[in-house]
Amino acid sequence: MQFKDWEELKRLCPITNGTWNKEFLYEYLVQSCNQNFSKQIEAFFLKYRNDEQLADLLFSFLLDNDYDGSDSQMGAAYFISKMDKQLLKGKKELLLKAQKNEVHWKRPFPHDEHLEWLEK
Repeated sequence: MQFKDWEELKRLCPITNGTWNKEFLYEYLVQSCNQNFSKQIEAFFLKYRNDEQLADLLFSFLLDNDYDGSDSQMGAAYFISKMDKQLLKGKKELLLKAQKNEVHWKRPFPHDEHLEWLEK
C-alpha cells in the first residue's frame, strides 16, 4: 500500500485495546523500510519492547516462508533486535533458529554480535 503521510499510516495502528492486528502490523513492518516513516515506526515499536505477543508475531513473520523476501521480514528482524533482552531469553529457541538463517538481513543480530546475554 502507499501512504501519503504518517497520519494516514497511523490510522492503521496495529494494536487496539491490547490486541494486535497482524494485517496492520504487516503494513507497519513493510513501511518501516520506507525512509519516510522509519523514525515514527521505530518510536512506535520501542513502546512495546516488552510485549510478548508482539515478539511472537515478529517471529511469525520472520520464520514463515510465506513472507520470504518481504520487507516485513526485514522489519521483523530489526525490531526483534530491539526487543527487551529478558523477553528474548524466553524466546531463545526462536531467536537461535532465526540466527541460523543464511540470509544475514533475516537475522535479528546479523553477525551474531552481542549474543552472550542469551547464556547469562
